Amino acid sequence: MLYRQLQLYLAAKRCAIIGSSYTLLTALKISGRERKLRVFLIGDSIRLNSEKYVVKNLSKDSYLSSPSENCESSIKVKENLDSWLSRENFDLIHLNCGLHDVRYNPGQKGPVCSKKRYCENLESIFGRLAQRGSSVIWATSTPIDEIVHNAVKDSRRFLKDIIEYNMASIELAKKYNFRVNDLYNKTSTQVLSDILLPDGIHFNEVGNAKIGTWISNAINETLSLLR
Repeated sequence: MLYRQLQLYLAAKRCAIIGSSYTLLTALKISGRERKLRVFLIGDSIRLNSEKYVVKNLSKDSYLSSPSENCESSIKVKENLDSWLSRENFDLIHLNCGLHDVRYNPGQKGPVCSKKRYCENLESIFGRLAQRGSSVIWATSTPIDEIVHNAVKDSRRFLKDIIEYNMASIELAKKYNFRVNDLYNKTSTQVLSDILLPDGIHFNEVGNAKIGTWISNAINETLSLLR
């Protein structure tokens, strides 16, 4: 037992010397023992509703963890990121936030989070994720049916804001060399009326299945590079 622990310790130390891009997974491989890759999923209700399809399609040599709550906006993610991830080591983190940031609450002239503050929040979030040494996938926010959504909800959202925030987020993700899962473009190839609920923002089961598959495909592709 002590010999086994020494093997793992030396392998992990060797990885630390080689570089921070080597995770504990590398240490375990060097020591001759493999484990399941650990994935953490952060996102709003679009993530929550599609997560069962992510789990269904995830590669069998990995497993998924996520907060049980709706992670909502970049404000909430920034505040709770460290507590959600705790001290655990994850091989890959798939992240999204944005639809709650662009929301105009009733009576308000501006969104919950301005684009400037949104970018500042992402800088903080991305910087901390980069320090962890995990692979990161940033996912863009999905499109809405603006006319339907603003007709049935007291709050408002505008497609132009989603597009602008997405563009800014992609630039920041590239700055940190994160992979981008462009859910906005992928969803835009679909007939939105076929996959959206009557609120114009959330997806029906067909839509949730598509989102979940796109997320799991992005995760599986990235994990294949880590093996």
